[in-house]
Amino acid sequence: MSTYSLDDLDRGILRELEEDGRRAFREIGRTLGTSEATIRARVKRLQDLNVLRIVAFADPNSLGTTQLALVFLDVDPADHERVIEAVCELPEATYVSTVMGRFDICVELLVTDNAALWKLINERIGRITGVRNVETNSIMRVHKLRYATPV
Repeated sequence: MSTYSLDDLDRGILRELEEDGRRAFREIGRTLGTSEATIRARVKRLQDLNVLRIVAFADPNSLGTTQLALVFLDVDPADHERVIEAVCELPEATYVSTVMGRFDICVELLVTDNAALWKLINERIGRITGVRNVETNSIMRVHKLRYATPV
């Protein structure tokens, strides 16, 4: 895994785009005291290096009937990568990470309702080879969602 050293301009660009990912490069340039062309080139470089990805987030609560849940998996160490691959393939999985502590993997799931969540956990996730234990926490309400870089 390679790293990229950010300078002050890169950090400023990231801060501006974290506030509004659709903000015009001209506006960002004015705010940061540089040209639109410089901002455009920096953003392209940050994207090419996989340092920056501009995405849209939809609020699950505004999409109608949805159930958001965090699922924690305890897995056999020999099957860890296989479980990660299987879970990442689930269309309902919106976030998957390896964690330290009581569990090995954390998965965020977005499903239509509790019945769909139950079916997904019991008929698909629980049957993945290597999954020893599953703990589920329903997310009742999201109070803050922000992906920010500590720059």
